[in-house]
Amino acid sequence: MAPGQIKVNIFGSEYTLLSDNNENYVFEIAKYIDQKMREIDSSQNVKTTTKIAILAALNVADELFQERDYRQKLLDQLNEESKKMGNSLKDVLES
Repeated sequence: MAPGQIKVNIFGSEYTLLSDNNENYVFEIAKYIDQKMREIDSSQNVKTTTKIAILAALNVADELFQERDYRQKLLDQLNEESKKMGNSLKDVLES
């Protein structure tokens, strides 16, 4: 296998991926996607692998968007608290 190539198994199919990332990282991602597809397969009456993959992709995208929203809220809170602290320090130093 060429450098950077990693073989993974997702939902019964083998894929050869090219990645500069750590092999374990790539395996963890593949395992996560495999798990999502198996969850959908066991809980939904979906007949094709393509539809299962699309539903898994939508679920993962939803998770990503929720994490982004949460991160942005935390950053907004952090910025607000930093401004308050900065103003408090300024008040103390000016008095």
